[in-house]
Amino acid sequence: MNVQVKKVYRNSYLNIISALFKKLGLPQLIDHLVPVDPQCQTRVSDAVQAIIYNLFDGRQALVHLEHWAQEVDCEKLIRPDLHPSWLNDDALARHLDRLYEADIHKVISTCLIHIYRKEGLSLRAFHADTTDKTVYGAYESASLEALQITHGYNRHHRWQKQIGFGLIGNEDGIPFYGDVHDGNLPDKTWNPEVLSRVHEQLKQAKMEDEWIYVADSAAMTKDTLAQTKAANAFLITRGPSSLRIVKRALAEADSPHIPWSEPFTLAERNGATYRVWETAATYEGHPVRLIVVESSALDQRKGKTLEKERVKEAELLREEQVRWERHPFSCREDAEQALTSLKASLRPRFHRVEAAVEEIVRPKKRRGRPKKGAEPETETLYTLRLNVEFDQQAWEQARRKASRFVLVTTVPKEWKGQPMDAQEILKLYKGQISVEMNFAFLKDPFFTDEIYVKKPERVAVLGYLFLLALAIYRVLQRRVRQFITPEHPLKGAGGRKLTRPTGQAIFQLFQYVNVVLFQLPDGRIQRALDRSLNPDQRRILQGLGMDESIYV
Repeated sequence: MNVQVKKVYRNSYLNIISALFKKLGLPQLIDHLVPVDPQCQTRVSDAVQAIIYNLFDGRQALVHLEHWAQEVDCEKLIRPDLHPSWLNDDALARHLDRLYEADIHKVISTCLIHIYRKEGLSLRAFHADTTDKTVYGAYESASLEALQITHGYNRHHRWQKQIGFGLIGNEDGIPFYGDVHDGNLPDKTWNPEVLSRVHEQLKQAKMEDEWIYVADSAAMTKDTLAQTKAANAFLITRGPSSLRIVKRALAEADSPHIPWSEPFTLAERNGATYRVWETAATYEGHPVRLIVVESSALDQRKGKTLEKERVKEAELLREEQVRWERHPFSCREDAEQALTSLKASLRPRFHRVEAAVEEIVRPKKRRGRPKKGAEPETETLYTLRLNVEFDQQAWEQARRKASRFVLVTTVPKEWKGQPMDAQEILKLYKGQISVEMNFAFLKDPFFTDEIYVKKPERVAVLGYLFLLALAIYRVLQRRVRQFITPEHPLKGAGGRKLTRPTGQAIFQLFQYVNVVLFQLPDGRIQRALDRSLNPDQRRILQGLGMDESIYV
């Protein structure tokens, strides 16, 4: 029998992404939202899948995508009879334009709502934040309504050309709402505007119950509080240290009579310990709960600032000591007066300073050579002597104060039959890490590198496709974590045990899965894996409701 090897595809984990994309019913939904053009050989869903799979394969957005399509098994990944040459630059550009004209924000929002319904995801609390992404092209558009790609300062205070991403996701980090907005839109403007949009999406998802909106300190504004109430939601945010009610709560927390809670942890192991104390206040006519949190893990930036202040204070005290030793006084009265002034001016935070007048008797200097046998004349001078010691207790107290922050919330103390005490509010706020991890994905050059398109409208569409890819990535990660336990972990690189594997760790386990296309004597094509799947790979596929058929 003459069997020939026609092609070898390095499909790796792309087939899992493809199978999940199809199980969620996204190709049909996208083609429903942007109907198929009979004059085109490809559908919008083909272009969306090609761009997303290309993104997951670590390529730059829309760079040589047609060439990439020839290297992967497009017929298996996207649909049968799809020729890679159909995914050329002109076809992709037309589909990007059609997505924009169909209202790309609405298309992706509908897809996200669809994912939430299919997965039965929690709609109890949402975490919100924004970030920026650097772009480099000279983008031109005749429309004033197009995405404004502008220069602005990023989160690291660097001047750059950028666009903005806004994300709102549940406690698993799966986006429920996302937008691509102008590069210089401030968070204080974005928060109140987006609340009403999320409320509309919740209505579309047939969910009009109360929910919780968790955001950073930029949400602590009169407009955001008003919009939160109008959206049938409650707010949890971090109170800016400049607010009067926050300053008052932090000052009151220093009182010895404050009933702090017993220390507790939120992490399973090696986590920080916390103490909390709650008070109440009114802000812009809205009653709020203030939760003062003290953490054993000092914020890295605050820790560096404190250390700089301590070193600077020690240097200043040394300089002060040398200065007074070099300039003694001729009379005690002047020295005592200088001592009083010095004590009033010295207010060290991290050191104990004892200052006193010290009397010094020394030979009096005369011009010329002294006479033989003459008794040397002496003089009495007065200097200020400083004894400086590091105050460990004051240092620990300063670190403790620096580790405190205030959460502001409108969540009632009991909600949906569950007590919402200070510890529960802190736990919800700490879930903000999920949206920050999403930004790590959106900025990871492996997934989303430089954007090579000419129009800001196409930049916007690509940005929204990045958000859809992020949702798929998070759904995959969540599904796998549901059946991976500490008792039965996966075996990662170097034999490391994976009990909560990331999407990338899952991808690595399938990195070297190849598919071989054999041409049989009768001309038929048969696919086969180049090697058997290992137990972990089989376990993951089985847990996802898949098998080898996604490859062959």
